[in-house]
Amino acid sequence: MLSRLQKYALAVFILLMSADLVISSYGVLYFPGFTEANALFARFVAYPLKFITIVGLTKLLVIAGLIAATLWFNQRERAGTPWHGGDILCSTAAIGMGAMMFMLVV
Repeated sequence: MLSRLQKYALAVFILLMSADLVISSYGVLYFPGFTEANALFARFVAYPLKFITIVGLTKLLVIAGLIAATLWFNQRERAGTPWHGGDILCSTAAIGMGAMMFMLVV
């Protein structure tokens, strides 16, 4: 199972990933000059529904992978140990996504 810290960090991460998808979807649908910063997805901007689908599915895969990796660490490490792998993964993901969203807004 997930610890309280992991649940909160995952919730923040999922919320920020969802906000990023909403912002990108709005931009690709309503702003003709919209550009995608990620070069892997930039080629799909000309096809809005394809872009939204690919970005959304990619985000879902990242979230599922993060949860799977966290559960894997939780099975192999004792809870409460310093530098617990699941805590590090979830915290880093939430902080990293928060920093990216901050830069997007600023």
